[in-house]
Amino acid sequence: MQTTDSRTAELWLRPIRDGSGEEHQALVVRLERLVREGYLDDICLRTWNHNVDVETDTAPTMREGIIRERLSEFKQWARSEGAELPSIEEHARVGSGRMGPAHDTVVLPQTLVAVFSGDTVDAVYPHDRGGKTKTIGDWLEDAESTLGIDDQMVDV
Repeated sequence: MQTTDSRTAELWLRPIRDGSGEEHQALVVRLERLVREGYLDDICLRTWNHNVDVETDTAPTMREGIIRERLSEFKQWARSEGAELPSIEEHARVGSGRMGPAHDTVVLPQTLVAVFSGDTVDAVYPHDRGGKTKTIGDWLEDAESTLGIDDQMVDV
């Protein structure tokens, strides 16, 4: 459980099925450096599938329940900040198994970072605001610049 004054980040990933498992290694290294340098207190790596059911009243699994809860928190942050989260706005109709009924799902992004102060969402990347996109890379560069870290010098 996070303390009320801790600053943490959740890195949400959709693993690449045929990947080597290292697709996000540079991103993880940069986030770990932000923890070592004191910009963040901790990071949490979480994974999600290609999509999550949003049609049924209850999530089929605890994991999907957590994902749905987080998506709701991210959308609430966006509404309160006047931002948009196009990476979690795509929907698709998907069948359950070979012959199961179709249901509405949110197509989850390959990568998303949420920054928290305690249990409160401070920011979600990527997001759009005022016609400008703020990417995960933009946020990392800003954080590294604040710490005087040259992002070209980060060892992977």
